[in-house]
Amino acid sequence: MAATMQVEVVSAESHVLSGDVRELYARSVEGEIGILPGHQPAVIALDIGPVKLVMEDGSREFVAVHRGVLYVDKGSKVIVLADLAELGSAVDVKRAEARKADLERRLAEDDDPSLRSSLRKQDLRLQVARMRES
Repeated sequence: MAATMQVEVVSAESHVLSGDVRELYARSVEGEIGILPGHQPAVIALDIGPVKLVMEDGSREFVAVHRGVLYVDKGSKVIVLADLAELGSAVDVKRAEARKADLERRLAEDDDPSLRSSLRKQDLRLQVARMRES
């Protein structure tokens, strides 16, 4: 069994991350999952949630993923293809907090499902940014 797996995180807009990874944890539509080198081939639907990566050198990366698919091939390659994906280190925390406050204010006036969805995305962005800090 290989000690690492090659992971690519790609969104509809950009290539987010590429690297050798020892562990990957994500939220599927059926619950939390963990992928290690040598995992069985799989195609897994992802929900809105953080993806935690333990890199080859032991450092951690966190990615905010807003739905998508995780593909594990029979070798040691994993692809996360997300509708939206953002590295925790790339999140502008002040901007995300301001956007969250605005969404909460607007939701108090109008319980709109699209506003709730946007708020969930801002919460995830802030969660991933803070995971990176800890």
